[in-house]
Amino acid sequence: MNRRTFLAALGAGGALAAKVGAKPAEPIARVSPVKVLLWCWDARMTWDDEADRVATRMAASEQHFPYPKRPESYEVGFRRLVDYCAANGVWGVIVWGFLRDAHGGVAAARDLCRYARDRGVAIVPGVGLCAYGGYYYHGDHLFNLDTYLRKYPERASVAYEEGGGREVRGVLDPSLVENRQWWRDGLEWMLENFEIAGIDYEMGDFIVNPSESAKAARAALGFDADENILDIVVATRELMDHAHALKPDGTFINALYRGYHQIRGFPAVPYAEAMHPRTVWEYTLTRMVHEKAFPDGFSGAPAHRQYGYLHWFNISTKTEDRDYVAEIARVFPAAHALDFEFIGTYGEIRADTPTADRNYRAQVAWAQNPALCFDDFR
Repeated sequence: MNRRTFLAALGAGGALAAKVGAKPAEPIARVSPVKVLLWCWDARMTWDDEADRVATRMAASEQHFPYPKRPESYEVGFRRLVDYCAANGVWGVIVWGFLRDAHGGVAAARDLCRYARDRGVAIVPGVGLCAYGGYYYHGDHLFNLDTYLRKYPERASVAYEEGGGREVRGVLDPSLVENRQWWRDGLEWMLENFEIAGIDYEMGDFIVNPSESAKAARAALGFDADENILDIVVATRELMDHAHALKPDGTFINALYRGYHQIRGFPAVPYAEAMHPRTVWEYTLTRMVHEKAFPDGFSGAPAHRQYGYLHWFNISTKTEDRDYVAEIARVFPAAHALDFEFIGTYGEIRADTPTADRNYRAQVAWAQNPALCFDDFR
């Protein structure tokens, strides 16, 4: 299939509508429902037949996150998750560790995408820009970050966590034109080879590049924001334009690592206004939803596409056995009112217990119908 035919045929996958018995108590302003988007690391998936062989920690930008399972467990586990999503109205799945030599590389990832496409479930690979392996998380590949830096060691840089924290080595300076070209080339390669709905981009854990050219690039943007967010704009402004030119219906996400309360100058969002208008901005809601101001005090931001990410229901946060239904019933309607287009928790825990099944079904129920009563869900 050539590029033109492929891009014309490429679809994000339609969500299956979840039916909830309760009727809204009052009219809902939002026309379309919020879409549930589950976030997964391949190394923590428990949907396969090796549920006890998982990584139990959070990943970090400067450390490799190994895959502890048999190669075939990648497709087994994610296919089961896709089946569950298709049956229960989950729009899509973000996959970090999407491409690794350890579980079949390109062939396995391509098969997973086709399987999900046929079932109407979107696959959104996680891609690290300045860290987290690049487009090909681990392996000797043109679009693996370590491979790239072995070929071009002069393009390696050092960055610092925003606020003067830890030093992170072996990352990319977003102001370097060659690095931005590599990101565009990788985007083209991924869209040509995989039937994906979009890409979830991350810079690398709040890092800020200290080079003189990066400082100049941030200053040239002409607006004030957290320095890591300015680096995100420097890195992805051209990239997002290119992504939406290649795939106008795509879900291309920039992760901010923050809730509204952690963003300088909010509700102003100059970073969103500086980018392609269809860029999706990923806000981490985990702490924000416990702020006294939530949700009413967080209204007023200019319209922009938003994805709310919750560190709930996951082995690395030691919440894998917790029932989140009451919190979902509180938070999801508020996210709807704040005009989030996507929302979701981790999707790594298999739904073979009543608690796990309820946690996933509740997300779809309140995303589809924010006026749903708790008793009606039960």
